Amino acid sequence: MTVPTHVLRSARAESIRTGGRGPLWTILIPAACLVPAVITFTIAIVAEYFARIPGQAYVQQVATSNATYWVVTVTVVMAATAAAYGRSSESQWGAGAFVKAALPRTWTADAGKWLFYGLLAAFAAAVMVAVVLIALPMVSPLVYGEVSIADSVGRRLLVTVPILAFFAAGFGIGVGAITRSPAAAVGAVLLWVYVIETAVGYIPGGISTQRFMPFLNGVYGTGQDIILAPPWGPDAGLAYACAVFAIMFAGGLCAARLKGGVTS
Repeated sequence: MTVPTHVLRSARAESIRTGGRGPLWTILIPAACLVPAVITFTIAIVAEYFARIPGQAYVQQVATSNATYWVVTVTVVMAATAAAYGRSSESQWGAGAFVKAALPRTWTADAGKWLFYGLLAAFAAAVMVAVVLIALPMVSPLVYGEVSIADSVGRRLLVTVPILAFFAAGFGIGVGAITRSPAAAVGAVLLWVYVIETAVGYIPGGISTQRFMPFLNGVYGTGQDIILAPPWGPDAGLAYACAVFAIMFAGGLCAARLKGGVTS
């Protein structure tokens, strides 16, 4: 059996294992789609309400580059969280022994998981970016009327956010392989993104370090506006973030091998 066949077999097995009324489809995927949508459109509705108050002399228009922040920071992180949970739960429930028997090349098992969660994350991210960019000008024409899926920034977001989500899933697989505990894996992803990458900026000299944080570079690389810009352009920022996520995936493979493969 060839390596691509092993990888595809692992991806198919993961799709079957996570099917049904499990956390992936009842919590993680709905959260990845609904949370950014609710936040984005609530802000848009409130902004439109204030923009329509009589006597407003000037309304600040929001550009396309500032329209998908919550999709990038929530959907992409949920992709990493779902992958981390899926990989670590395999260790918790002792399914690793069966995986190892079916796929002797243990690294192909994790590669298949990355393929499954990565493609799922990329699809969800692409849908959410499209929904936000198309619907925002309809929901809030005075404030978000300039937002467009057809301009250069919109086209970039439609491509780069799914790419970032795909590689974020690889990051999650790596975290899950290292922690081997669903609670620890989910906690590690959320702690890193929402606490550590922000907290780094508050330590002495931390602003310089914060510019190299992978998720911040990923957000910057998609074309979304951010306050603190990394020391390179968006293309390099996206490549840097994806490279760090891929290295984390490789680190998870090494950790799994040192602990006895994918077995628990």
